[in-house]
Amino acid sequence: MVPVLLLLLLAVMLGCSTACSLDRGASWSLRLQRGETARLLGQLKSLPGHQCLRDRMDFRCPWKKGRISQGEQKEEDATCCHSEMLRQLLQLFATEASRDAWAERPLGQLVTSLLSGLEALEGRAAEPSPACAPPLAMAIRTYFWGISRYLQAKGYSPCSWEIIRAEMQVALRTFPVPAERNPKKRRRSMEESPPLR
Repeated sequence: MVPVLLLLLLAVMLGCSTACSLDRGASWSLRLQRGETARLLGQLKSLPGHQCLRDRMDFRCPWKKGRISQGEQKEEDATCCHSEMLRQLLQLFATEASRDAWAERPLGQLVTSLLSGLEALEGRAAEPSPACAPPLAMAIRTYFWGISRYLQAKGYSPCSWEIIRAEMQVALRTFPVPAERNPKKRRRSMEESPPLR
C-alpha cells in the first residue's frame, strides 16, 4: 500500500513541475514572447509617467544590475525561471484590482499572451525536470511579493499601477534568456579542434 501511495505522490509531483529542457527554437521563442508581453504592457499605459514620480520605488529586481549574475545561472535555469516569471506576471495582472485599473481589451490581450506563453513553454518541454532553481525562484517570488505589498499600500491607485506597468516592462527586457548558439561558430570551433586519434 505504501509503495502505491509513494508512486501516486511522485506522479503528482512530476505533473506539477514545469519542464524546462527545451528544443532548439526555445531561445528565439522566449525572446519573441518577452517582446510581445512588453509591447502589450506598453499598450496599457494610461497616465503620463511624470504624474507618478512621487510614487516611484526601487523594487530591487533580482536580475537587474547583477543581483543575480549571468554566470551563476545555467541556460536551463533561465528557461525554467522564465516560466516562473510568466506565472507571477499572470497572478499580478489576472486580479480583480487589475481589472479595475486597466481597460478591458488590452488587459485581456496581455493575460491571453501570458497564458499562451506559459502553455508554450510547458508544451515545448522535451522531458520533465524541476522548475526554477530554488534560490532564483525565491528571488522572483520575493520580488513579486514586494510589488503586491506596494500596490496594497498605495490602495491600488492608478499611479501605483502605472509604476508597476513600467517596472514590469523593464523587468521583462532585462530578464535573462538563454543565448542561442550560432551554428557558424559551432562549425568553426569543430574545424579548429584537433582531429581525434
